[in-house]
Amino acid sequence: MNTKSNVFLWALYDFANSLVSIVFFLYFAQWIVVDKGISDLNFNLTFTLSAFLLLLTIPITGVLLDKAWRRITGLRYSTIATFFLYGTCAIFAIADKEILSLIFFTLGLYTYLLSFTFYTPLLNDIASKERRGAVSGWGIMANYLGQIVGLIIALPFSTGSWSFFAGNQRAETLLPAVIAFVIFSLPMLLFFKEPSKIAQKAPFKYRLKQTFLETKALFAYSSVGMFILSFFLFNDAVLTAANNFPIFLEQVWGVSDTVKTYILLGILITSAGGGLISGLIADKFGHKRTLMWILAGWVIILPLVGWVNNFIWFVVSTTLMGLWFGSNWAVSRSVMGYIAPQGKHNLAFAYYGLAERASSLLGPVIWGLIASNLVHMGIIRYRIAVLAITGFIILGLLALSRIRDDRMEEKVPSASLLPNNKHINI
Repeated sequence: MNTKSNVFLWALYDFANSLVSIVFFLYFAQWIVVDKGISDLNFNLTFTLSAFLLLLTIPITGVLLDKAWRRITGLRYSTIATFFLYGTCAIFAIADKEILSLIFFTLGLYTYLLSFTFYTPLLNDIASKERRGAVSGWGIMANYLGQIVGLIIALPFSTGSWSFFAGNQRAETLLPAVIAFVIFSLPMLLFFKEPSKIAQKAPFKYRLKQTFLETKALFAYSSVGMFILSFFLFNDAVLTAANNFPIFLEQVWGVSDTVKTYILLGILITSAGGGLISGLIADKFGHKRTLMWILAGWVIILPLVGWVNNFIWFVVSTTLMGLWFGSNWAVSRSVMGYIAPQGKHNLAFAYYGLAERASSLLGPVIWGLIASNLVHMGIIRYRIAVLAITGFIILGLLALSRIRDDRMEEKVPSASLLPNNKHINI
């Protein structure tokens, strides 16, 4: 498993899924809210609904993965479903059917996010503990490079230079991104090597019971529960800000899609570097310490981006913000890797993935309520929304301070990680 080929394929898949996500993030969001008049609240509720579907799905898949399933198999099925659902969403967008397009976007977002249940735990298999931060950083760098390529592919369609169906220019960008997603995902789906597992047959009722028992055992490790809480809180703010960033650019600054593309390219370039550099820093100085400094930076830079009034300084601050975007997920993944108890990595990463996306249960609703109900305040309502979600980062930083420090890991007996120094047997 720990081979250069597997690391390359793993990073290439991150490149592929980010390529399609950035195009839907930039152009679908504006098409559905700005062009078609769907409210900010209703658009943000798509993230809440997809998070709810994950809430019902992820814990069970995590246990099944630890017991029997091969991760690459789950990744194949969820990726194929994403191909179909996002492709159908794109076709309905071209046909100017906003409601149907929004439905398939929500379902596609669910399967897209579900794929990370199978994809992210592979990090522990393809990288040793000493190189986990660096490999995670390579994945994040590939992710942001994929977003850069996605923006470049979509740009001629968004400007009307290229058109396959003579439809809305923003809608025209979606299908080419889905096709590119298919092309760059195939190597991972076809050639990634994962050891076989011996299936353990058991009734579904027994599996549900096992899910409950193993979840209880997992959260008996105090650092796991505290980190999941912290990640839920600070990722709530980051994801909500990211999902609404194109609308913020349109409504607050009124810039063209071409200018938006250049702004995002600047962010993505710094994000790619931030993902790689932060992984190396975390390996050297400690993963928890590095993540705490990253969150402290978010508390400063997010309100700055939201409230700065000079466009030049806005561009500078958003470009600088890219360093934090890349660092955020690179180091978070590696923190989860060292906190997860031996033998429970899949279940731990399942809840990590759930926390990553379940944050969409709260953040988008708060943002949507502010943006939809304070219309009389004009563009200031979007700035208020940015300030409101910064509070989640502060709470996340406080929770993160409570988890164990990886720099002290070798000095602490493994039994002491459990309450009252007692082992849990299932």
